[in-house]
Amino acid sequence: MRVAVLGAGVAGLVCAHRLTQAGHVCDVYERWPGLGGQAATVDVGDGHLLERYYHHLFTSDRHIAALYEELGMGDELQWRPSSMAFFVDGRQWPFTTPMDLLRFGPLSPVARVRMGLAVLLLQKRAKEVGPYEQITARAWIEWAMGRAPWEKIWGPLLRGKFGDRAEDISMAWLWGKLTLRRQLEGEEARQELLGYPAHSWQRLFEALRDAIQAGSGRVLVDRPAARVEGAGPYLVHAAAPGAFRTGHDPRAYAVDGPAERYDAVVATVPNDVFEGVLAPELAARVGEPYLDLLRGTEYHTALCLLLELDRRFSPFYWTNVADPELPFVGLVEHTNLVERERYDGRRFLYVANYLAPGDPLLDLSAQELVAAYEPGLRKVQPAFETGWIRERWLFREPAAQPIVTVGYHERIPPLQTGVPGLLLANTTQIYPEDRGTNYSVRLGEDAARELLASGVQARATAA
Repeated sequence: MRVAVLGAGVAGLVCAHRLTQAGHVCDVYERWPGLGGQAATVDVGDGHLLERYYHHLFTSDRHIAALYEELGMGDELQWRPSSMAFFVDGRQWPFTTPMDLLRFGPLSPVARVRMGLAVLLLQKRAKEVGPYEQITARAWIEWAMGRAPWEKIWGPLLRGKFGDRAEDISMAWLWGKLTLRRQLEGEEARQELLGYPAHSWQRLFEALRDAIQAGSGRVLVDRPAARVEGAGPYLVHAAAPGAFRTGHDPRAYAVDGPAERYDAVVATVPNDVFEGVLAPELAARVGEPYLDLLRGTEYHTALCLLLELDRRFSPFYWTNVADPELPFVGLVEHTNLVERERYDGRRFLYVANYLAPGDPLLDLSAQELVAAYEPGLRKVQPAFETGWIRERWLFREPAAQPIVTVGYHERIPPLQTGVPGLLLANTTQIYPEDRGTNYSVRLGEDAARELLASGVQARATAA
């Protein structure tokens, strides 16, 4: 069976890898001139690679850890002590250990204890997401923790990430954050450990690519699918190199060369890109009910400014910004987690943001964004000056964060589109977990398993 996989992110590469292991030949089409999707790396100079968007692993991320082991790369993952803070009331408050919560000045002692107990009880007792799918995070927080934690912590954080949809976010989303990822036990209850590869994520992507190509497949970067037509067999028309400069809409791409024929197609691209790549006849076969599910998903754009600094910005790896006056939502000082000696003594800071489509900040250049962020950066670190910045890189990802509102689980498109051999697997389906490399590994495996169980292989062999 020949399979076209659209997207060389983690899910796409893992799906193609699993199908290759099952004896099938996969071609992977990727818009970006590199591997990894949202975890793709950039050369920051002198051969050093960093992810365009900050990435790390939690000790609960078993799917990707198992993949590293399977590929003979178990030693690549290194686990390091983390440090986290909240920026609120004009300063950074450490928030790494239970003792930090008890010292957290923005809340009264009673509110601190109540918030801690609420999280603890949720982690220990709430084993299923179902009871939290029809209630907003705000309603649950105010009921379980009180009004002050919402006003001081959770409200600003959710507004920073989801904008004017903050009060509509389902408690199911926060349940996933608090119960599935942050179950800290034993020694880690006193010092959380986070994982990061010894040589960035790039080596994992290259290992998956090499395995796919060893099975007679191809991984075609800077060659997105411009159009898919037919319905078993399928015809995939590739776009010309450089199409990524045109944007994300495949309908704007110029077709380059003859179409390739496949028995099945697995798309790991965002909903709007998937709909855009379907030829009209194929879209009609998919049908309006499924397409309506695709159109019903809202996304916020990730806007990530990566700065190389000539000195340390703060003592923390991760700072959640809970100050509504600051124009960004997080500060991730990578070289406070990974020793800067790995980068010849250089220091790197991510300034993270999530914005609704059309936000004016999305139109700014890196230099303009630094100017817009400068007052906020100085509020966190009063000594900061733009002269600290040695280099800057700016990245935008339009479909980075699905907006998980109440009832979201009822609107998730299934992997099977209803057309035999045509599957969709993307971040909207990772629910109730939030997007991340670990769950993308699982999603890619699920998509491969679903395709193999669908009977398409038997029909392809008979043909």
